[in-house]
Amino acid sequence: MTAKLLVVDDEPRTAELTAVLLRRAGYAVEVAGSGTEALERIRADSPDLMLLDYEMPDMEAPEVLDSLRSGGARIPFPVIILTGARHSPADQVIGLERGATDYIVKGTDRQVVLARVHGALRERAAAPSAVTRGRLSVDASRGEARLGGRLLKLERRPLLMLQLLASRSGEVVARSELLEKVWGSSYMGFEHSLEQAVHRIRRELREPGWIETVRGIGYRFVVQG
Repeated sequence: MTAKLLVVDDEPRTAELTAVLLRRAGYAVEVAGSGTEALERIRADSPDLMLLDYEMPDMEAPEVLDSLRSGGARIPFPVIILTGARHSPADQVIGLERGATDYIVKGTDRQVVLARVHGALRERAAAPSAVTRGRLSVDASRGEARLGGRLLKLERRPLLMLQLLASRSGEVVARSELLEKVWGSSYMGFEHSLEQAVHRIRRELREPGWIETVRGIGYRFVVQG
């Protein structure tokens, strides 16, 4: 089945060049010229992946991501941010913390762009199966985690992190591995994001014993009675 992509960019020529590249690779592509138009298109027909320009006249990428999350705990499809000027580590952290999957600087080699799109779609399709440990069940592919029947309100990365830890119950998972597998980067600037994710998981569980901190190494999932 052909994946449906949405390209969002207020520069028509840039948007069309990106769309042509993706169509030639076999994807079905629609184009939106603003954040507002993108949100309208998504409400009418959700894409399988969105490439989103960081800076647009009506709203920046983090605002679009916030709007997508306003109706639920997570964004149901991968979002790759495209940027010309806003590509400092701080800007990348902001976008990724708001729910973006990846970050590409405009002008990046076309084959690299296609590889990143393909990788994001493959990751979505190959999301690990649901994990159940004691009273906790996690299904990141459906965006759900439940503790004893209570739905936990977790965004994408805390949810993926919880599922990874639960799937390795009893093992110590290193911080570097969590960054690589959940954030897709070993960049240590995401350390704070990782700590925030652990805090959000513990807050939602209301039982902090499920996640143990192994000082200087990482975290261990421990099934609670």
